[in-house]
Amino acid sequence: MNRILTAALAGISGAICAGVLTAMPAHAATCAESTACNTTTTFDVTAGALEITVPDTAVLATDGSPGGFAYGQLGDVTVDDERASGTPTWTTTVTSTDFTTGAAAAGETVSNASVYYCSGDATTSGNGTFTAGQTGCAVPPPATGQTLDTSRTAYSHTGGTGNNSATWNPLITAAIALSNVAGTYTGTISHTVA
Repeated sequence: MNRILTAALAGISGAICAGVLTAMPAHAATCAESTACNTTTTFDVTAGALEITVPDTAVLATDGSPGGFAYGQLGDVTVDDERASGTPTWTTTVTSTDFTTGAAAAGETVSNASVYYCSGDATTSGNGTFTAGQTGCAVPPPATGQTLDTSRTAYSHTGGTGNNSATWNPLITAAIALSNVAGTYTGTISHTVA
């Protein structure tokens, strides 16, 4: 009985020792006293994606009458560049459809050539140079920024390394024609980052 118990304990002890020994890191060298003993150590810096976030919907804060202006801020537009790149360059462009009400008949359209975008300042992180597509944003009159009848640069980033981000809240201004009728006008403003 004692022999069986002793053998069992010896087996368990051996298994524990084997587990401890296999868990210990391998030693490449043994160094003498007062000699630097070096360990080469590595880790990875991971890369993510270049992404843009925009509001799902927006209602301009100030309505306008024919011959006047409707205007307001769109809401935060955020670019997150998590590519961990040595050349983290990107440009955000913006376009718009026409704004229409009813059946988009005569007097029911505000052309995108009458819709102005002004990016203004941004809150940024990371290094490099951030450049606004439009500056000097102010409530009308007159309308400030650039019309959205063609693709415009909203914001861009050049230089630097690693990750960066930028958030801005653009001012949107619609110049309403004297011929426009009353109604709720709806259009789509689209941002793209690349």
